[in-house]
Amino acid sequence: MRVGLHLDPSRLLRWHLWLAEALAEDPGNEISCSFGSDRHPLPLSCRTLLELERLVYRVRGDGATDSVPAALRALAPSTTAPDVVVNLSGEEPATSVRRVLTPLFNGVPGEIGALAALADGEDLLIELHDTASPWAPWKACPASADRNVLAATLDGTLSCAVLLILKALREEGRPAACDVARPRTTGPPGPPPAALIWASGRMASKAISLLNIIARGGKMWGVGWRLDGGTSLLDKGNAAFQVLAGDAGSYLADPFPFTHQGQDFIFVEQYSFRKKRGCIAVVGANRDGTAGEPRIVLEEPHHLSYPFVFERDGQIWMIPESGEASNVSLYRAIEFPHRWAREACLIDRIEAYDCTPLFRNGRCWFFVSPRRWRSTSWDVLDIYRAESLTAPWMPHAANPILIDASLSRPAGAFIEHGGQVLRPVQNCMRGYGDAITLCRIDALRLSGFSQTPVGVIRAAGFGCHTYNRRSGLEVIDMFGRTTGLREVTASYEPLSPGVAVAAERRPARSSMPAGLA
Repeated sequence: MRVGLHLDPSRLLRWHLWLAEALAEDPGNEISCSFGSDRHPLPLSCRTLLELERLVYRVRGDGATDSVPAALRALAPSTTAPDVVVNLSGEEPATSVRRVLTPLFNGVPGEIGALAALADGEDLLIELHDTASPWAPWKACPASADRNVLAATLDGTLSCAVLLILKALREEGRPAACDVARPRTTGPPGPPPAALIWASGRMASKAISLLNIIARGGKMWGVGWRLDGGTSLLDKGNAAFQVLAGDAGSYLADPFPFTHQGQDFIFVEQYSFRKKRGCIAVVGANRDGTAGEPRIVLEEPHHLSYPFVFERDGQIWMIPESGEASNVSLYRAIEFPHRWAREACLIDRIEAYDCTPLFRNGRCWFFVSPRRWRSTSWDVLDIYRAESLTAPWMPHAANPILIDASLSRPAGAFIEHGGQVLRPVQNCMRGYGDAITLCRIDALRLSGFSQTPVGVIRAAGFGCHTYNRRSGLEVIDMFGRTTGLREVTASYEPLSPGVAVAAERRPARSSMPAGLA
C-alpha cells in the first residue's frame, strides 16, 4: 500500500515520525511525504509552556510535539499517486486520491485542537474522518495522564492518534465504535494565548496541593476485604470492607483472593517508597475477620503489580504485571503461597499491563493494556489468544480492540454473575484509578469482540481500580488518604441499558456465530 503523509512544513513533529516508522515496519507499505502551501506553526506560547513544564516537572525530552524536520523530509515524495493520504496539515490536500484520513481533536484539525481542549480542561475525543466511510468517523477517547501537565497528556493523546490511524488503515470499511459522548469545541480556537496563564494557575494549584499533602498526609492506595457470606457487592449494592494498609514505607493495591486447602489468602502489590517499585506480597485472611501481615513472595529488579493468581492443569500460577520489563511472565508456585518460580515468558518486547486471562471452551484469551510510544497504559485494549497456557500468543484481528480510557484497562478477573460473563475495567477518563466499570461480554471470537457497560463500582470518597471475588472472599482497593482508615464502604450501581462498545473485523468468507468462542 502506498501511504502519503501530508504535512505542514512548519510543523514536522515527532508523532508524525512515529506514524511513518510504524507504517514502514510493514514491508508491503511505501511511505512518502507531501507538504502543504500554508504554514501554521505551533504558537510560541505553547512551545514556551512545554519547555517550562519539562523544567518544572522533569518531563522527558523526546515528546510527541518535538520538531524533527530532517527525519521527515528524508521521506522522498512518491513518483506515483498514493493509495491513501493521511492529512496531518490541517488544510485540504490537493489530491484526487480516493481515501483521505484526517484526524480532528475535539472537532479541530491539527495539534492545536488537542492543545486548546487540554487548556480548557475538556475531556479528549479523537475523530478520524475517512473519505472511504464518510458516514461515521473512527473514534478514540484517550486518557488524560496528568491534567496538571500539558506535555504528558499531549504525548499520550498523539500516541493514541497514531494507533487509531494504523487501525483505520488496516481495517478499511468499518469504523471502530466509541459511543460515549464527549464534549468538544464549537470551532477552531486559534492560537491559545491563555495557555501560559492556564499553566501558571496549574503550577500554583500543584504547589498548594503539595503543601496540603505534606500538612495532612499524602494520598496512597489501600486494600479492602470482606467475607461476603455468599452475597456479593453486586447483589447487595452496598457493603463495608475492612482495610489492609501498608507500613510507613509502603502501600498495598491490586488485591487478588485465592483459597487453598481451606485457607484464604489475598495477594497484593506492595509498593516500597524506598525502592520505588512494587513487589508481590500475600496476606492471610481468617474466617474470624482478622488478617495477617503482608509477606513478600515475589520480587524482581523491575516493578511488579496486579498478581493474577489462578489454578490450571493441577498447578497454581501467577501472571503479575511487569510492563516496565516489556514482557508478560508466568510464574508457578513451588511452595504455595511463599515460593514462586518463573516458568515462561508469554510475550516479549511489548509493554503490556494488567494481563487478565479468560479460559473459555478450550481456548486461552489474554486481555492486556499496551503502551506505545508515549501513550499511557490506561486507554488501549489488546486481546491475544493461545491454544494453551504457554503456547504462542496470536494477536486478535481487531487489535487495538479499543482506544478508550473509560473502558479499556483490566481491573480484575472475569466474573460470572447472573448468567453473564463480566469484565471489570478501569475508568480512567478523568484520571487514573477513578472507578470500576463492569462490562458484559457480548461476543468474543476470532474476528470480533463486543462488550456492554452494565454497572459501576465505587469506593465512597475514594478512587478504586481493582475488584475481585473468589470463594466468598471479596476484595477492592481504594485511593486517597488511607492512613488510619479501618473501614470503607463500596457501592455497585447498575447502568441503564446502552449501546455496546464494539470492535469488529468481518471474516473474509464466512460469518462467525455470535457469543463466546
